[in-house]
Amino acid sequence: MLARPGFIGSGLKAEAWWTHAVFYQIAGVAPDFKAISARLDSLRSLGVDALVLPAPALPAPGTNGSMPNLDDLDNLLRQASGCGIRVLLTIQSPSASAGLSGVARFWLTRGVVGLHVATPAGTSAEDTQAIEQTLRKMASSAAGQRIVISDLDLAMPAVQRPSKSPHTTTSHGRSADSSTAQLQIDVRADRLQILDAASLRPLLTQAMPNLLLDLHAPASATGSTDARPPLADAVATIALLGQATSLIDSGANLILTPAAEHSEALEQSEQPTKPTTPPPVAPPPGVYLPYVPYVPPSKSQPVAAPKPVAVPVDPLTAWYQKLAALHHDNPAFRGGSRTFLDFDAQNVLVWVNRPAMPSPHTPPIVVLCNLSSSPVHLSLTAEIKKLNLRGFFLRAVLRSDTGMGAQDVDAVTLPPFGAYIGELRM
Repeated sequence: MLARPGFIGSGLKAEAWWTHAVFYQIAGVAPDFKAISARLDSLRSLGVDALVLPAPALPAPGTNGSMPNLDDLDNLLRQASGCGIRVLLTIQSPSASAGLSGVARFWLTRGVVGLHVATPAGTSAEDTQAIEQTLRKMASSAAGQRIVISDLDLAMPAVQRPSKSPHTTTSHGRSADSSTAQLQIDVRADRLQILDAASLRPLLTQAMPNLLLDLHAPASATGSTDARPPLADAVATIALLGQATSLIDSGANLILTPAAEHSEALEQSEQPTKPTTPPPVAPPPGVYLPYVPYVPPSKSQPVAAPKPVAVPVDPLTAWYQKLAALHHDNPAFRGGSRTFLDFDAQNVLVWVNRPAMPSPHTPPIVVLCNLSSSPVHLSLTAEIKKLNLRGFFLRAVLRSDTGMGAQDVDAVTLPPFGAYIGELRM
């Protein structure tokens, strides 16, 4: 298990690596594995634990098709292992589990840590379960903790109706059912016509803790010069802190700069090669050569090395980095419970994370995401008392605006589309 800051004394805790991991998904056709290898340092600084990449197309069984060149993928697997980042591959599954074992065995023996199976639309629930059982059997037979990720079946009634209680509690447990995938990618929130608290809260308070929320910020208005969507900060907060296991999609357009050595090698490979001058030919024996006096070379001034150009930090990428650090290191987000509060009328998504062993050093944390375009003033006193929690103010841990100082629990102010994470203090 990789050690992280603040994890003193947790070496005896047996926990699956994917329980609180951050996944970074690249969808579509096979990506440039060499370009991803050059950005592993940026992905590690972003807090990514695993990559979900499309698998290269393999020839169909029984055909004479040629195998793709997998050298770049093998280099990525080797370098990612050194960076502490695991790699999973997305495979397109047929409508039945027949013929899937060979593909799964090929990639698992290649060194990937798991598989994401994408079933075609219209696949029945029985076929989907048979496919997942086949992949789980293959993954369990391989060495190490291999996992299977599937897509949530949108045709099934997966959303449970929320109770009449204004808040619902979810835990960080995991189902031990070996017939289903360990994780499921949930795209229902991304298909909402309006991204508001009344629509999101029922999806987040359901009793399925093994979901990876695939959520994108709505695009900016037509003609807007701001490429950063207004809800980008709130969506990132919901994606990284609203679930035990998080998913970052490459559609977030984060700035991942390649490492310096990869950039220099790329620039050198793109520069045209200069023609080399052939060495002088020695004259034949007996040819007279005039005397040329030796002139020592003049001492030239040393050329100063060019100063490295500071790469500007993208604010949204920096926001994701801070949220991922909280997701990994804060006990309230790693091992406690999560309670969503009902502030749908104000269009604010609010939840409280309580650590498993609360103490003055590990207080509960309140997360607030304003999904409206207007500033909001909230009073959390009544809801805090219903949870049998004590506290009079919120000490800011992270906030998307430039505000300073603590906030009174009875008068919390949020800017438009703002996100606020604060510790509940006495």
